Amino acid sequence: MTAVLAPHRLSGQQVRLLEHIAADATTRTIAADPELPWERTEVDAAVTALLSATGTRTASQLAAWATAYRIITDTAQPHTVLAPDIRLPRRLRRVLAGWVGGRTAPELAADIGIATTTVRSYGRDLRAWLGVRSQVQASIAAVLAGLVLLSDIDPAWPAEPLHHAASRSQAA
Repeated sequence: MTAVLAPHRLSGQQVRLLEHIAADATTRTIAADPELPWERTEVDAAVTALLSATGTRTASQLAAWATAYRIITDTAQPHTVLAPDIRLPRRLRRVLAGWVGGRTAPELAADIGIATTTVRSYGRDLRAWLGVRSQVQASIAAVLAGLVLLSDIDPAWPAEPLHHAASRSQAA
């Protein structure tokens, strides 16, 4: 059976906001976008509403969600071309899977049994390894490269990388 994600139901403004978030835009940049109706003081509430609408908890999970839906198709900055068979150490893979799953540094530290400072150190290592500057960009790159499973983003989704799900749905 082919795994297909249910269609998203985001408005054009929500998709535009999501694109800004995936590009690591600031509140000022988002508020200055003429296509969006929010003042700077309203942007946080709009982001919170978008997280709720998508069932995500963090900007990193939201970016991974949008990449799985092919709303976001590349990182906002040049990054290293990644192969799905890249050999990340197990703990770095766990941190990456946690990021796309909406876990915070303290939650990941508790999950893995390490200090929060160690999680942050692993995060720096991951960003360097992936050739990106932020956790959001790392989440996008990881989904695009197949380094995480769709089920890492949402447990109800298939336990396979994005490219497997996409190639199977195209073949059907």
